[in-house]
Amino acid sequence: SFRTDITDEGNMYKLEADLPGFKKEDIQLNVENEVLTIHAERHSEHEDTDKKDKYIRCERSYGLYSRQFDVSEIDTENIKAKYDNGVLTLTLPKKETVSSSPRHVEIE
Repeated sequence: SFRTDITDEGNMYKLEADLPGFKKEDIQLNVENEVLTIHAERHSEHEDTDKKDKYIRCERSYGLYSRQFDVSEIDTENIKAKYDNGVLTLTLPKKETVSSSPRHVEIE
């Protein structure tokens, strides 16, 4: 898995996920049934034959990485994402809450 930090910024949450070494096109974000999935896949460069013959040792991790988050309190239509210097930053706006202030009901 990968490290994530989530902070409460008032009217939104900010999620930062460390994904160093990934290309932007290798990261997918999906929202389904009030669940946000961050899906990243790193491909092995070790199989490249031009590079393979030059390496004495190649230590690269590759594979599929995925994390899921509950977004039932989030306005999912307005999620924003940015990827810069190996950090994926998501802005997750909170849903507007309807205040349930007490009120008086007249009897007819």
